Amino acid sequence: MTTIQGDGFTVTIIKSKRRKTMALKVDAKGVSVHIPPSLPVSTVKQFISQKTNWIQKKLAEQSQQINPEKQFVDGESFLLLGDHSTLRLYESNEHPTVKKNNGDIELHGRLKGLSKSAIRAALITWYKHYAGDYLTARTQWLSDITGLYPQSVTVKSYKARWGSCSNKGEINFNWQLIQTPQVIVDYVIIHELCHLSHHNHSKYFWDLVAGFDPQYKAHRQWLKNNGHTLSF
Repeated sequence: MTTIQGDGFTVTIIKSKRRKTMALKVDAKGVSVHIPPSLPVSTVKQFISQKTNWIQKKLAEQSQQINPEKQFVDGESFLLLGDHSTLRLYESNEHPTVKKNNGDIELHGRLKGLSKSAIRAALITWYKHYAGDYLTARTQWLSDITGLYPQSVTVKSYKARWGSCSNKGEINFNWQLIQTPQVIVDYVIIHELCHLSHHNHSKYFWDLVAGFDPQYKAHRQWLKNNGHTLSF
């Protein structure tokens, strides 16, 4: 079975003697294109390139069905460094406070009348603090390995990026990165650290990234495939 790589997705090419035209399908199994045997792969690649935006939209819709909108209720699952943690809500007289307790993320507060948006805000605040501590420490550790040291490390809210590196050597990370597995976190940190040497995406930049993360292509692909499922 032949596959081709799209922008953040893999397309399976299925040849059938019964087909006279090309048909594109996006479902729970992934992306596939059904073609007659005589159709050149180059034509399929061009077609997929033209349909990329549509495919990405359909995949996002599929993901929403698999990963429904968060309700911020007791027993709901939230990701932390790639592991599923269970949200536990506890009644108390204190202002909403969040802490990690083994496999649980606990929120203590006056639950009566506490809105979904208030629970969400408390969780995001906690996630940002957790991400700040973890990403700062992890960046320091990887800086010692790579010999690349930023001027500062800050956690921010981004809609369409996981990190950035300024010309002054200031590195910023998206707090939602803390939901991904550690190997993905490390890839993004290494990516930004390498921008301290190359403020571009040239061959020299990617060669430097590969020297510290030989599997960077797979890690980058993971973000393309799963990144849109991490927002809440």
